[in-house]
Amino acid sequence: MTSFVLVHGGSHGAWCWERLIPHLQADSRVESVVAVDLTGHGTRRGAKSSDAITLADYIDDVVGEIETRNLHEVVLVGHSLAGITLPRAAERITGRIRRLIYLSTSNPPAGQSIADLMRHPLSPVSRRLDARGMFCNDLDDDAAAWLLSKLEPEPPGPMREPVPTVAAAVGLKSTYILLERDAALPPAYQREQARNAGVDEVVAFEAGHDAFISRPRELADILLRYT
Repeated sequence: MTSFVLVHGGSHGAWCWERLIPHLQADSRVESVVAVDLTGHGTRRGAKSSDAITLADYIDDVVGEIETRNLHEVVLVGHSLAGITLPRAAERITGRIRRLIYLSTSNPPAGQSIADLMRHPLSPVSRRLDARGMFCNDLDDDAAAWLLSKLEPEPPGPMREPVPTVAAAVGLKSTYILLERDAALPPAYQREQARNAGVDEVVAFEAGHDAFISRPRELADILLRYT
């Protein structure tokens, strides 16, 4: 049976998946669904000084959750900033991973960082978008207010670190879910990131950046294809 492990993006936490999780859990083919709080976020906020948090912490968080729970046949799903974490966590536990799914992620080439990608002409920084403009364009007022109330500062370290080369995880099956209404990472940018990630397929989905909030049932239907 399949286990889903969900890794949030920047300024989010495991809380962001709460509308999606019940739709995955309801499927008889799914053994477990785990949403990870990365160091400095959600239940792990304050676990380490924000300035001391590194990409290695994020990788350890994901690997630790999977190994501690002894999960196998894992579909590892990452959103946005989690593009830097997914393949490097999978590299350490390749035998436990069934598929990597990149949900509108940023995937800098080896030797570059997320900060480098922020200079991309389609990045939200270059377009001066705020959190509401990036994350809430397809959310109703209640959902937008809930999301904005939960967002938290992103530690600077993982954003600035050049990402290392990934070798062992290259052979894993992988999918990039391209969010067609994403105001944070526009479709043209996402296509470039999918090429950087070297995915096997790109699946288009008409939703904004936080699709797990705006269209959780439909997103679950896509993810469940890989059980």
